[in-house]
Amino acid sequence: MSTSIKRGYIYFPDTWEHIESQYVGPFATRIVHRRPDGTVDIRTSRRHRKRFGPEPEPEAAEKKRPKYLLWRPRSLNWWIAVLFMIGASNFALGSVLFLAGFKRNIILTLIFFIGSIFFTSAGYSQYHQSINAETTVGGDVQNTKRKWLAWQPVRIDFWVTFSQFLGTIMFNFNTFDAFLNLGWIGQDLLIWVPDMVGSIFFQISGTLAVFEICHRWWCWRSRNIDWWITIINFVGCVAFLISAFLAYIRPDPIFDNLALWSTAFTLIGAVCFFVGAYLMWPEMAREESA
Repeated sequence: MSTSIKRGYIYFPDTWEHIESQYVGPFATRIVHRRPDGTVDIRTSRRHRKRFGPEPEPEAAEKKRPKYLLWRPRSLNWWIAVLFMIGASNFALGSVLFLAGFKRNIILTLIFFIGSIFFTSAGYSQYHQSINAETTVGGDVQNTKRKWLAWQPVRIDFWVTFSQFLGTIMFNFNTFDAFLNLGWIGQDLLIWVPDMVGSIFFQISGTLAVFEICHRWWCWRSRNIDWWITIINFVGCVAFLISAFLAYIRPDPIFDNLALWSTAFTLIGAVCFFVGAYLMWPEMAREESA
């Protein structure tokens, strides 16, 4: 009777020959086995949490041009992309209107708040997908009860998705509190602080996602669409963090145009997240074709 051996957080059949495991700090990001039939099985953290399975053979990935995906409502990956695109569109629209000369009012605030709700929906969907990733491969899949909340700190993909989810919740507070009529101290405490904390969580998520895709601190893989998705989102996280720094309110502002610069970086971050989410569609198409 075949038994399983745990590598990282995944159980593999003991009949599979372990070739190598790659770690970033304490986190397993890539595990390679040789199956009994001689084929190589490569599992990476990002692919596993997205349920893409093992890495396909290069010949299989390039065998045919993937069909483009526009409608896959049964796929959670598809919904994550859609929700991020809608949320990013709202942030971009609100930023453009402000930069075009519209004053901060209830309409602009509502646009940003609605965008934060879509961001949170996408963030939770990623987190939900991660904590429910299979823990056994290569044999009978154990039917476990679906988790809605879980604490799995030994996994880098948990921290990637959980920290971003926390960041989106902070943006909910930040954008909702903007409806209130506050003085500069109130704006700093109820609007700027959640914005700053949320942006830090986003930056943690974006940085860990780079580690997850590279299996080390940095890499250059310009021919891989999943690498582009990760790097573009990372740039978006940096832009949101700079925006938060510039949004600090003082009773006697040093510069009069900091709000414009802060909004400009919010726009850059929103565009990056829209593009990164949009690229998830051809990524899914590639997986289907392979």
